[in-house]
Amino acid sequence: MVAITLLYAFLLLERGLVLVSSADPVGIALGLAILFFPFAAIAAIFYEIRFGMSLSRLARLLEQSQIAAPAYELRPSGKAEKASGEAAFRELEQRIQQDEQNFLLWFLLADSYDKLGDRKRARSAARKAISLAKKAKAL
Repeated sequence: MVAITLLYAFLLLERGLVLVSSADPVGIALGLAILFFPFAAIAAIFYEIRFGMSLSRLARLLEQSQIAAPAYELRPSGKAEKASGEAAFRELEQRIQQDEQNFLLWFLLADSYDKLGDRKRARSAARKAISLAKKAKAL
């Protein structure tokens, strides 16, 4: 996907430069508008890769720590069964209330949200885990 997006960004950049170099004012305006998209795509790729690498480092830190990850009963899709996911979620919520600055617990909470299918909250908890880990100079 990264390669395809970069190819797309390159082709857009090329087309934008051709339009900007034209003498037509409408072509120049369209070219300038098109030039925005390759930079936006490259920035999005950069931030997503950086986000994934930070989560990978957090996963390694979790493996090295003595923090036990909750056990889930998983469906064939990889999602948690509702009862086991909610039980794990409640347990993590209590653990986080006791230690709100523990970035590994926030990472586990993000995993719990993901296993329950709530991607928006999973990403939010993951961003919080990364932020706390950076403050603790663990990343």
